[in-house]
Amino acid sequence: MKKRILYITLIAAALGVFTTSCRKDFLDTPAPTMVMEDFFTSESNAKLAITGCYDVMGWDGNHNTIPFFFGDIIGRDGWKGGDVGDDQDWMDPLINFTYTPNNYMLNIAWKNYYIGINRCNTAIENISIMSSDIISDESKASLIAQAQFVRGYFYFELVKTWGSVPLVDHVLSPSEYQQPLTPEADIWAFIENDFTEAAKVLPERSAQVPEDIGRATKGAALAFLAKAYIFQKKWPEAKQITDQIINSGEYALLSNYEDVFKMENENNDEIVFSIQFKETGNGDYGDENEGTMLCVYMETRNHPFAGIGGWGFNCPTQDLVDEYEESDPRMEATIIHDGETLWEGTSDESTFDTKFPTNIDRYSNQKYVLPASQQPADFSDASKNWIVIRYADVLLWNSEAAFHAGGDWQASLQQVRDRVGLGPTPYDGLDAIYHERRVELAMEGHRFWDIVRQGRGQEILGKYGYVEGINNHFPVPQDQLDLSDIW
Repeated sequence: MKKRILYITLIAAALGVFTTSCRKDFLDTPAPTMVMEDFFTSESNAKLAITGCYDVMGWDGNHNTIPFFFGDIIGRDGWKGGDVGDDQDWMDPLINFTYTPNNYMLNIAWKNYYIGINRCNTAIENISIMSSDIISDESKASLIAQAQFVRGYFYFELVKTWGSVPLVDHVLSPSEYQQPLTPEADIWAFIENDFTEAAKVLPERSAQVPEDIGRATKGAALAFLAKAYIFQKKWPEAKQITDQIINSGEYALLSNYEDVFKMENENNDEIVFSIQFKETGNGDYGDENEGTMLCVYMETRNHPFAGIGGWGFNCPTQDLVDEYEESDPRMEATIIHDGETLWEGTSDESTFDTKFPTNIDRYSNQKYVLPASQQPADFSDASKNWIVIRYADVLLWNSEAAFHAGGDWQASLQQVRDRVGLGPTPYDGLDAIYHERRVELAMEGHRFWDIVRQGRGQEILGKYGYVEGINNHFPVPQDQLDLSDIW
């Protein structure tokens, strides 16, 4: 059997400090124009290089909101929506589980993740050899740990999406551009090591200086490590790490569920890690600015956003709405009903019309809707962070891990229910955990991946065409295959 080899195209010189990540304060940095050999000559430039690593994390928030299309829509918590006809038709074969390598958006995601990995490898290698008269040992360790965290994030997205992928742990020379696919187990081990090493160095959330809020913390690294264990069904390890996060006292559930998603509460006590966005007002489009397109994508088509109608994607399904218990306030904080009025009694008061042809059940996603006073001048430049992991997620991982490893799985789950005034769960065991994850994290891009890792793809999605063992991962993009003559 031929070893599968991929030709990895990485732009080695394109560290490109573009700045879509982390606290707004450190987004306002100009891109350097110097050559690579002259770049790592100061601590400030080393920090810019790390900002360039974070930057790529935000690209998914503009490249057709990949996590939400994949997580919510393929997972059948959302209808695709959009305009009639061929609007974002790259999604159609994925929704129908007729995967093929000829999907340009999968290719964009693949390339972006490897660009991000290359930036991290470049930063790690160059910062590691900077002399102590240029950068302190403490700062050097912190920056390398941040690069390891970001690299772990990209590899997590790669292995989650494609399974076996090339493992690139250093800056490649031209003779190394053809790389074999690495077994999933080895990719997972690499991810675990990156997050473990990062957690040893990164500060606790409470110790972060204000200008670094939004950058990686010890808690964020541990949370991603726990997530890696959860995806691999390493239940004792996941239980131990989530216990550590819970016992740290660094995070807490906000008393009002709806407040978690308000822009004025970003980086609140419940946020373990979020990708930061900032409105620039520069008039550019998409990734040319520092804002996000998430909000206009999910705004109903019949409601104005930044002077235009929303694009109406990721419309909640009736099946999701029916999952909520009758007294669960999370439904109203997640779902906009046709004719519903938000922000009553304020200058932002607005009644929503969610009726348009592709919105089958006439619901809209509330978690990413913005009142008029917070909308950007340019629809692709919204200043609303994308929440990747929040404390409720950690508590529910802890519950799931405890169920499998043996222990009290109900205590952490009940904390999540207590926040919204719900008593003991009416469900049993894993059904309780799966239900709680679905309604607590609805429309946040998790559903499909939860179904797949739980081994429930055939059960839940089989009627739509899902086949276990075939649709668990997406195919390697054809453009990447074409770069190699060894397949």
